[in-house]
Amino acid sequence: MFVRSKPHPRRGATLVEFAVVSIIVFLMLFGIFEFCFIVYTYQVVENAAREGARYGVVNVTDSTMVADTEKVTDNFMCGLDKQMQNYSRSVYLADSTGKKIGNATDAQFGQYVCVEVSVDYVPMTPGLGFLKTMTIRSKSGMGSEAN
Repeated sequence: MFVRSKPHPRRGATLVEFAVVSIIVFLMLFGIFEFCFIVYTYQVVENAAREGARYGVVNVTDSTMVADTEKVTDNFMCGLDKQMQNYSRSVYLADSTGKKIGNATDAQFGQYVCVEVSVDYVPMTPGLGFLKTMTIRSKSGMGSEAN
């Protein structure tokens, strides 16, 4: 004997529940991606400043040290210098607190050569609402090895 099944009365409810849950899951997923890219950007900026400072203190006696240090810093930015907004970097002679006190090429033995890198991070997913453009910056200073 053939028994006819009744239509499922919850078919519409299941679709609504899936829609609500999937929105929450996608928001969390995109939030995780955004957070990971913020951390990645911060690490790249910090590494670029540190490697630029390292290059600067080793080559402080070169006449083109500032331009060369900026190029090294740009190379360590892994393309984020072109991708992010308001990228800037500066190389200067600093005191022990990191304040600018002169030109980096004038650094004597033990004085600090400082490299400061800054970018404006623009969120990939601005629709999340709570994320706004933020400035990520890092400053690294190292003692000069000049003779």
